[in-house]
Amino acid sequence: MVRRLLLIGVFVACSLLGCWQALVHTVHRGTRAVPDFTGQSVEEATRAAHDLGLVVESEDPGVYAADVELGAIAAQRPQPGFHVKTGSRVRVRVSLGSERITIPDLRGDSLQGSLRDLERSGLTSGRRARVDGMTAADRVLATDPPIGTLAAPGSVVHVLVNQSPDTTLWVMPSLLARSTEEARRFCLANSLRLGQIHEVPYPGLPSGFLLRQYPPEGSPVSRSDIVAIWVVQ
Repeated sequence: MVRRLLLIGVFVACSLLGCWQALVHTVHRGTRAVPDFTGQSVEEATRAAHDLGLVVESEDPGVYAADVELGAIAAQRPQPGFHVKTGSRVRVRVSLGSERITIPDLRGDSLQGSLRDLERSGLTSGRRARVDGMTAADRVLATDPPIGTLAAPGSVVHVLVNQSPDTTLWVMPSLLARSTEEARRFCLANSLRLGQIHEVPYPGLPSGFLLRQYPPEGSPVSRSDIVAIWVVQ
């Protein structure tokens, strides 16, 4: 009984195998296996495909492929080995070489903002050179490589940053012998900041008479400076 069942099982398996082979032969009759065109030029692939009764069609854009020569086929559809009917089209894309990223325009960005932009772009921040007085404080002036340059992913980008703001300087005039109110009006009119007013006793002079100032007369002064004065109590 066991032997009979075994013989029946072998017979069924052989029948199924034969049916499968017949099905495969039927399906593949009149078809061609797509060759691997990777690394070939479009012209070479076109000639090879023509001999097999296939048509090669180049599509844009290309694809980034560091391991395939620039301009050679890097991707195809259908994939190699796939069976297609005679006359079918094989669509290919050529290699654009290694992937390239455009250095973003960071001019006017803050340093921290520019570092985030570089990271989001797939680039690496490098050295930070600093200058003073070129524009507003903490603003990027330029990059190395320059803005718009194509670079490989992960490339190091150095930035030039303006550290302190561009300032206009004046010569500090003398405020001595003026009143506190006159000194206040002068600072307001010239966009200067009046800081501490030190009151000191000085017999013989009227109250509010200005005795001393900082910055002193003749010193360079800008809008960011604070003016301090000493007046009679």
